[in-house]
Amino acid sequence: MKRLAITLLAILAPALGHAFSVSPMVANFDPNTTRSQQVFVLSNTTDREKPIEISIAKPVVDENGIETMDIGNGEDEFLIIPQQFVLPPNSKRSVKAFYVGDPRDAEDTYRFIFKELPVELAQEEELPEGESSFSMRIVMQYNTRIWLTPGGFQDELAITDFGKVDVPAPAKTEVKEQALENEPDATPVPLKPMLRFTVANTGPAHGYIRYPKISLVKKDGRRFDLSKESLQFVSGQVVMSSSEKEFKINWLDEFPEIKDIERIDISTVKR
Repeated sequence: MKRLAITLLAILAPALGHAFSVSPMVANFDPNTTRSQQVFVLSNTTDREKPIEISIAKPVVDENGIETMDIGNGEDEFLIIPQQFVLPPNSKRSVKAFYVGDPRDAEDTYRFIFKELPVELAQEEELPEGESSFSMRIVMQYNTRIWLTPGGFQDELAITDFGKVDVPAPAKTEVKEQALENEPDATPVPLKPMLRFTVANTGPAHGYIRYPKISLVKKDGRRFDLSKESLQFVSGQVVMSSSEKEFKINWLDEFPEIKDIERIDISTVKR
């Protein structure tokens, strides 16, 4: 029987020494400043050279909230030097990006895609007759977030709505299937209490929920600060200008009664 030998030549794990990195991963340009620019630094910590290509894309979000990339949309708005090059082993290289488009009166966003180009690698050894080899090369790609934010634009984040809700709790599959087999019509769905709140951004710039501090303010003025652990899926989220985003976190026994909460305050650390 023919045996298939699979050689994994590179994987997406910097710890295994086959990666390059890009910094920063988020950059801001002022479209109303002449030749607004940013510098990106690429590092290659491996013993292999990395052919790199940089493309520009416009993120497009469909009605289901799924984001796709319109590759090439934005190529006329930016000048990247260089846009294709070889990153030598164990080296760093700077890449300059300039905004060359028209002035803007509203914020916009793009992506710079830093991609390692696949290369043909020579077969390292001959295989015995009857065997075949398939070489798979996984390459790195970074989608850096680019903001075009006119000077003076700021976000305005606030929590405008909140409540306590019950949602179906996750259950072990085997336990759930057994329960359905025994009592298909009488199996109660376990519920899990959660704190629901809406973060609205009324400002002209995107809001980045960076290192958030969120406090439940009771009607008597006392405050209950949510822990970093409870906000781990809130921190790092982006709320676009003139939009809102809803979050749910686990309701803890130490929370004040929902009827005693007058409002919820939020503050973030600006970049």
